[in-house]
Amino acid sequence: MDLWDRVRGREHPLLPPRRYRRFIGNGDFLKVGREITAYMRDELGMGPGHDVLDAGCGAGRIAVPLTDVLTEGSYLGFDIVPHAIDWCGRTITPRHPNFRFEHVDIHQEIYNPEGTLSSADFRFPAEDAAFDIAALIGLISHLRPAEMENYLAESARVLRPGGQCFATAYLVDDAVAANIVRGETAFSFTHDHGDYYVHSETEPTYAIAYRLEHILSVAARHGLRMRRDPSPGTWGVSTRRPASMDLLVLERA
Repeated sequence: MDLWDRVRGREHPLLPPRRYRRFIGNGDFLKVGREITAYMRDELGMGPGHDVLDAGCGAGRIAVPLTDVLTEGSYLGFDIVPHAIDWCGRTITPRHPNFRFEHVDIHQEIYNPEGTLSSADFRFPAEDAAFDIAALIGLISHLRPAEMENYLAESARVLRPGGQCFATAYLVDDAVAANIVRGETAFSFTHDHGDYYVHSETEPTYAIAYRLEHILSVAARHGLRMRRDPSPGTWGVSTRRPASMDLLVLERA
């Protein structure tokens, strides 16, 4: 398929090969990335001079459209998948030197089973108060509670006062919890642990949903507060797929 793409000519010079896109999630790579970037611009006020950290950047799904936005600021993306980071470093950084990518060798059962670091105490490769926005796109759904808390704590550490943590997640309120019990959600989270739900006990990091109040309580411990009500996705109210995740914006005090 990559060869066929090359023969036809790619839609975008920074579109990564299909083999690097397959672990990122459903949907059109460029379309989804542009939609996320548009939300960051319109709802978070992101502008050309902002500094953005992208935790779990994958093969650059938001980095690619951000190259058209962050013309004066900077971008740092890190991920546990080495070939994705290698591709981004070889392809994006030479064209946009203000975009940097780092591989972090975090252990993850599905994507990096040989990793040596732990998500529960991993330190983001960034200085304190260095960024205006920290993006956790499609990441919280793969983090256990202690890991999720560490990533929120690290997001708070690297954000400047007034900076924003933008996350997508499976958020559960009472209505969604009732839908989960009835099997009326796009993804099944049948293992209820109180503050969070898992899709599979044998592979818990495959998909995790969190009670909204639990995430907000954890965020508050680290100086993050909800800036606005979450923008609900479709996963919790319908069995129809493809389904979107919820959008959460937290602000650094």
